[in-house]
Amino acid sequence: MIINVLNKDLIPVTFIDNDVPGLPSYYKDTLVEYLGLGTSSFEFTILKTKNNTIQDYSRFFNRETSFSFEKGGKQYAVFPAGSDGFYETDTEITYKCLSLDRELSLEYVDKLDNTSSHSLQWYIDYFGLILNSQIEIGQNDVSDYTRVIKYDSQDTKLNRLISLINNFDGEFEFVTKLSDNGAVDKIILNIVKKRDDLEKNGIGSTREDVELVYGKNVKGIERTYNFEFFNASKVTGKDGINWNSSEFSYVNSDGVEEFYKRKNEDTAFAPLSAQKYPAHLRKDSSDIWLRKNFETEYTTPAQMWGYIVQQFKSYAYPQVTYKVKTNSSLVSNTFDGKLPIQIGDTITIEDDNFSNDQGDFGLILRARATQIKSSESNPESNEITFENFVELQNELSDDLMAQVNQLVDAATPFRAELSTTNGTQFKNGTGSTTLSAHIFKGSATTETIADSYEWSKDGTVVAPTQTITVDASGVANKAVYSFKATVAGKVVASQSVTITNVDDGTSPINLVIESSNGYQFKNNIINTTFTAKLYQNNKEIDSDGTKFAYIWSKTNSDGTVDTAWNLAHQTSQKSITITNSDIWQRATFDCTAEPLN
Repeated sequence: MIINVLNKDLIPVTFIDNDVPGLPSYYKDTLVEYLGLGTSSFEFTILKTKNNTIQDYSRFFNRETSFSFEKGGKQYAVFPAGSDGFYETDTEITYKCLSLDRELSLEYVDKLDNTSSHSLQWYIDYFGLILNSQIEIGQNDVSDYTRVIKYDSQDTKLNRLISLINNFDGEFEFVTKLSDNGAVDKIILNIVKKRDDLEKNGIGSTREDVELVYGKNVKGIERTYNFEFFNASKVTGKDGINWNSSEFSYVNSDGVEEFYKRKNEDTAFAPLSAQKYPAHLRKDSSDIWLRKNFETEYTTPAQMWGYIVQQFKSYAYPQVTYKVKTNSSLVSNTFDGKLPIQIGDTITIEDDNFSNDQGDFGLILRARATQIKSSESNPESNEITFENFVELQNELSDDLMAQVNQLVDAATPFRAELSTTNGTQFKNGTGSTTLSAHIFKGSATTETIADSYEWSKDGTVVAPTQTITVDASGVANKAVYSFKATVAGKVVASQSVTITNVDDGTSPINLVIESSNGYQFKNNIINTTFTAKLYQNNKEIDSDGTKFAYIWSKTNSDGTVDTAWNLAHQTSQKSITITNSDIWQRATFDCTAEPLN
């Protein structure tokens, strides 16, 4: 990704590019898109110095600098913001930016004492929210709506804009348009109607072409419940108008009354919420309700009822947030010929590790992407936050649910584990150890017995059994033992281990690779340090790594040599750190030691 460096007049003066020698490069970069703010944040770090020398390009990076770039088909202009928007040390500069005009995010507007109904455009013009800026209104789907709105205090222009659009039941986005040289041309403010229960309107689209399944294109899911909710509300209209003489009822898709307001009462209730989450522990308590009252500018009971129905839909139950750790391609690139997920998109998520409202495992839900985090330098940190979810399981027949469960089960991979009875290292050619193959489905703790197993030694098949005994007499220096597990005619998991044999004699010199965190890892959480140690005469030699050159190599799970990895590690290192970026499913690492003299 090329980043245009802009001066205070938003004109490009240089570029940042990790692939072009001589240009500054960036790292620790994170781009986050926010649905609720209609905007993005972007932070990154550059080096001021190379080989202890200040680089000429450093003069372009100061507190007045801004940036523009294009990513995923979208254009961005970002400006340093906040208390640490520009942070500088002797060797580094870090920027934390927002894709907002500074006037919009920092300038305050006054309160408004208002009794008349106006359009959104009127309020925007009255407060001068985008006056004298490069922002212009493009799409405005709520232009024919009017509202009576007043404000009792000051606020920033951005907060006032967000509040106004919410009052008009809208959503919005800022779309940046750059000129051919990367300068900021204009920023378009699009305002659309809020996404409804039928998944119409709103920013983003309904993605029927995408399904996220744990173990396939989802690495992990976190579910958080926010228990700030209420299920009883008294609503007052403009100038104290009440709705006591009116009666309303809302029936859900199952034909059950979910919200109601009875005649001659001043409060609306959400009974299903109160049944699930009563206010008191006492079962005989008459007050089971959690109350929150509202004062509004609505002028009719019907408007007040419509308002509280929307509030109940959003806040009558604990709000659930899902944070989904996805494959990086879901965020930054196309996948399976489909577009990456965009902010505001609604998709289907399936995960058999979570229970639904009925207590059954196998959750299927519709959820909306409200925050997308991506990084060019560290795509493993990519993640999408989904909110506003709706469970779909109750809408499916038992037969269809069984089919879905079969699909989810088929998409959930097996993981392999390998155990030993006597370690992986022999001395003096004596002893034996038994290796056992194990496989597990997804995150299950109960072992699955494969239809067949196959053990190999250095790539040659040696046994069709689940366990194999290795004698020291059959290992000269070292040997790689690996197994494959087959289910329904398909290899579903594999694992390998290196067995070494250390002699006490004066020769040869034996090399042993030790791992600080073992040789097997789960859930793609890999972090260990390999250290090559040389032994001769039963003693370690060259402990400080000054007498031998240590060259590491990697072989992929399919037996091919990882040329790129080997080239990147061709300099001598006695110890190397291995993370999940170095391994996909399985890999074999070797080290060769050569005398320096």
